[in-house]
Amino acid sequence: MDRDELAASILAQLGEPNARCVHARDGREHHLFRVALARGERMLKIPRKDALVDPFDATRTTHERLCGESVAIALARGVPVPGHYEVHLTAPTSATMDVLPGLTAEQALEKGQLDEEQLRRVCLQMGRMLAHLHGVRKTGDGGELPVLETTASGNARLLHLDYHLGNVLGRPRLGGDWEVTGVVDWTCARWGPPEADFVEMQVSVFIRNPRARDAFVAGYRQVAARAVNLAEVELRAAREIRRRLAENPDEGGPVRGYWTAFAARYPG
Repeated sequence: MDRDELAASILAQLGEPNARCVHARDGREHHLFRVALARGERMLKIPRKDALVDPFDATRTTHERLCGESVAIALARGVPVPGHYEVHLTAPTSATMDVLPGLTAEQALEKGQLDEEQLRRVCLQMGRMLAHLHGVRKTGDGGELPVLETTASGNARLLHLDYHLGNVLGRPRLGGDWEVTGVVDWTCARWGPPEADFVEMQVSVFIRNPRARDAFVAGYRQVAARAVNLAEVELRAAREIRRRLAENPDEGGPVRGYWTAFAARYPG
């Protein structure tokens, strides 16, 4: 069964066999479709057969990850998220949510819609939003969201853990700025130390664009009542790079050379 047949099967299970369904994009874990349901336009999220496992817990099921995403979205503060998120007990488990406007910052950058200065302003917005997110503290046992093993007592905050340009939506606005309209893909969300949430941007953007990191950190500090331990961010990033290269020596694409040099600075 290909992705379109799978989407049709799930829509039938949801009682919407005749719903208009248009493929939107594919992520590393899910297929996304824009569907016209009786209650309005929605995004339908379906797990890929070849989905990457949770990098923090390979035993975690798709159902658990979508349920965790639902919890994280409900807890998030100061970050635009998809509304009306619902997990459906279809085969396989699926989810629907409101449609957010715009395209990803990664797509905008690839299409030449963001220059270096605009990228820095996007990073400034992203830093502010991440600081708001980290204002949500873990209480009790943390509920349905897992806790990173490395979390120090009293320092567990709500983390996205896949926070990068490919999961941030936005659109141009008057004056040449680019407005962030949403943050998506919360299936890795956990409780943990804030520095862990800087890793994805460090390995994908900051590693070759330090000025973008300066803007991101400046935005974070405008909101957060704490400093960012950049040395800890870099140590975590080096460990993540080594993990990815060990699993797939060809991973990294245009930043692979930067990865190798960066990881060499933090041996062990």
